[in-house]
Amino acid sequence: MDTSSEYIFPIFISSTDYNLKDFRAELARFLSELGYRPILSSAEGFPDNSPKLEPWESCIPVLEKAFVMILVIDGKYGYQLKWPNYPDLCKAEEISPTHGEYLYAHKNFKRMLVFIRSEVMTYYQSFRRTLKNCNNNLDEAEKILKTTLPEYIDFKTLLFVHDIKTTKPIPWIKEFDDITSVKKEVQKKMLNELAEIFLVKNMHLETVVDSFNKVMESLSIDEQMKVLQKINVTKELIEAVDKIGTYQKEVDELKEKLKTTEQANTQETRRYEERIEQLNKEISDLEKESLETTSNQFYIKDGKLQLGNPNYLESSSLNLFGNPSLGTTSVYGITNPKAFNYTGRTCDGCGKPEFPQLATQSVVLAYSYAFRTCPSCGRSLCNECWPQPFSIAATTTSPKDKCPRCTSEGK
Repeated sequence: MDTSSEYIFPIFISSTDYNLKDFRAELARFLSELGYRPILSSAEGFPDNSPKLEPWESCIPVLEKAFVMILVIDGKYGYQLKWPNYPDLCKAEEISPTHGEYLYAHKNFKRMLVFIRSEVMTYYQSFRRTLKNCNNNLDEAEKILKTTLPEYIDFKTLLFVHDIKTTKPIPWIKEFDDITSVKKEVQKKMLNELAEIFLVKNMHLETVVDSFNKVMESLSIDEQMKVLQKINVTKELIEAVDKIGTYQKEVDELKEKLKTTEQANTQETRRYEERIEQLNKEISDLEKESLETTSNQFYIKDGKLQLGNPNYLESSSLNLFGNPSLGTTSVYGITNPKAFNYTGRTCDGCGKPEFPQLATQSVVLAYSYAFRTCPSCGRSLCNECWPQPFSIAATTTSPKDKCPRCTSEGK
């Protein structure tokens, strides 16, 4: 059975199709090269849920499973359509597929990267001034603006942009002039998104592990087995836990027998002791084998299944952006994964191991245990001993920065 944990992040590209066909195709190709899975409603093989849903509504179930939605807004608004199966989404109004996708993503707190053509933003500023002068009368503002708007920019597009820029929470928005600027921003922003997810996962991992293990300890063996069958635990691990339980039960029985035979120092006593030693070795080997795997987050300790296999976590953390030892040439747009900096140091303050850092030419991703070196005392400290805000743009240490101890001592 294939136990690969490789996951290709799906990214939904939302935009009008007829005026941005080449743009969408180029962006999809670029995302594929970076290692993502672009999703285009116009692409071959896109799920069609008719007749249950209208054709344009079929995008919603797909968008729901996407990691990020990239929304591109040019001048055209798109065809205004009814959404009978999603009446709460658009309040029974007729809106374009792109607008509907935005409303669904916003309502469900999907990650969004919004790109708006610079020229559209210029006219949007005129829209805001005109709307204000017309006391927010949309009909009057439309009459005025239609005399100055070029044919390739719809008034409804400006209303759409206004919706995006004024409805909280406001998504990440960037103006663009061409596909090159969009590709550059997508590459950088996706690295930020992935790093952010990993940081959150890392911060909460200890709490999750502790809670799971406490719950498991409170359950009987039969109850534990039922739990394990419902979560992602391999059959081999479940069988290993069962074996250890059987071995441990036999060890306990033999120890009871030893109490009545050890004083006589009989041959039977030696046989019991040898069998106990053999069973303990079997138990130890099974636990060691479970701990050495890098393909499962569970392992066995003291005869019980535990969450938080350190070997798995170390492997998965290094593989989030690609394992530098694999020598790959491109991982999520990083052309040199060997930029990983992982020396195996430990913090001079608390002793925790260094967490890997990844650097590109313009971006540094520093995780929760990334180290800084104090220019005064020379100690290398993690950010728990030397608190530092997480920053994608810059995590370097200024020569003026000093660790908390040196700062407090006035060095």
